[in-house]
Amino acid sequence: MFKKNLLLYIGGLIFLTSCGGWSDKNKTEYLKICEKKDFSNEFCKCALEKATSNYNSFVDAMNDEVGSGEIFINCIDLEETTD
Repeated sequence: MFKKNLLLYIGGLIFLTSCGGWSDKNKTEYLKICEKKDFSNEFCKCALEKATSNYNSFVDAMNDEVGSGEIFINCIDLEETTD
């Protein structure tokens, strides 16, 4: 179930790609899609924070599947240690 949600989440984010940068709209949509996929608010904020600090644009983040996966794993690990 988690893998399915993760794939749907990444697929949904691809539709939000724009011509560079992290607009407020990109950030809002990123969080909205993430939370719709039953990820916690804390997880989604963690993923967004790491994505915006590691990538110059929304497009760059979405084009790096390996890096995005590492971000998700790091946020999952952080969430599990705080529980």
